[in-house]
Amino acid sequence: MSASKKPTMRVIRNLARSGGTLVSKCIGCMDGVTLISEIHPADLRTTNPMMQASKWFGLIGKKDLMRYKMRAPSVLQFVSTCDQRANDKGSTLVLRDWSHVDYIGVPTVMEPRHGFALREAIESVYDIRCSVTTRHPIDQYLSLIQLDVVRPHLVFEKYCTGCMKFAEFAAENGFHRYEDFTRDPDSVLRAMCDELAIDFDPGYREKWHRYTTITGDTVPSLGRGSQKKEIVSMPRKAVDEELVERFRANGDYQRACAMMGYEP
Repeated sequence: MSASKKPTMRVIRNLARSGGTLVSKCIGCMDGVTLISEIHPADLRTTNPMMQASKWFGLIGKKDLMRYKMRAPSVLQFVSTCDQRANDKGSTLVLRDWSHVDYIGVPTVMEPRHGFALREAIESVYDIRCSVTTRHPIDQYLSLIQLDVVRPHLVFEKYCTGCMKFAEFAAENGFHRYEDFTRDPDSVLRAMCDELAIDFDPGYREKWHRYTTITGDTVPSLGRGSQKKEIVSMPRKAVDEELVERFRANGDYQRACAMMGYEP
């Protein structure tokens, strides 16, 4: 069987409030990388990847935007254009998938499908290289419910199911725990760069905290670590024991922890 002649597309997957923005800052600021953040075929407005491509990275020009106003491109057309323009600049395009829409959903109007919609949208043209990061589901939940747009709509049982389904994907494809990243970022980032087939740039250490062309946890009030200039482990926020017991009684949560190697 002959080797695939498809070009490669590199994708980072993580759930919301799991440290994905910090990890992506570290990779996005590396030399030779252009990272478009939180892209999902079902919602190209909230995170506005076209604005990212145009204003932040110069991959899309005024003529492109005028043409897109007449007829919106498909995700594949958009990604292909960005990929070619990045290559022309001598850079490698990396996509940070908005996996939250696939597995948790809220506050979007879609029911999560527990799949990989971005891959489905572009795999006819691209071979996908994927790198996955995870976080303990309780810590992730405690961070999610701080968001006013999420808290009223987040159904506990559906959240646990989404975490379990994402854990299944992570276990099948390999993953890196955010907790391990905060203890030894170099090792995790080197491994992620290997998975994505990009060069590891140790200069990220001096650049990541100044990197602003990214979506996600960029507002100081939304994350305890968003203003730090060093990558450090953070203790768990105070959590009610009743909530912990509710998690421990949920089978999907137990399965998710088992697959990702977390203490329940």
